[in-house]
Amino acid sequence: MKIALFGGSFDPPHRGHLAFAQRALEALGPDRLLWLPAGRQWQKPDQVMAAGGHRVQMLKRLTAGEPRFVVDERELHRRGPSFTADTLREFANEHPGAELMFLIGQDQYARLPTWYRAEAVVALATLVVVPRAGAAVVTPPGLPPHRLQVLDLPDTPISSTAVREAIACGADISPMVGAEVASYIAAHRLYEKKL
Repeated sequence: MKIALFGGSFDPPHRGHLAFAQRALEALGPDRLLWLPAGRQWQKPDQVMAAGGHRVQMLKRLTAGEPRFVVDERELHRRGPSFTADTLREFANEHPGAELMFLIGQDQYARLPTWYRAEAVVALATLVVVPRAGAAVVTPPGLPPHRLQVLDLPDTPISSTAVREAIACGADISPMVGAEVASYIAAHRLYEKKL
């Protein structure tokens, strides 16, 4: 069994995330691709995110229609900070013999040596890195030998920050997140600036 794991804040999830995941399905051929919305991120302790339940609902709307996409809520229910090493260890124990692939952006990959138990992360999963447009992937110093796959993706200039800024300006975010996610955000008045 091949399982791809895609973690992040997804605050909110957008079509750039979706393009990354769809490309991973095509290139890697996993049996399942699990979306893992983060709980409390230990490297960003002051980050304020939309409630986990909202992020889960947005992810389900974004990923509807692809049966290999699964939203996994385990990091939201974990007490204390979310560590990727712990999540990968859980999956390795739940699926002995499965090939685990961890999807990661180039910026995160560059910071990987600073992660909690980075050596366990690279031991447990193949790292699938998406480079920034036109940039080469460089392995950060201090990272032990590991399995690496580079996954090229057409440049998708969408970010969660840009979506939140568009909402604050009253712009139509449907092209960035899709109609279903945009409707959910509007219905729950997420990311609106408080007066």
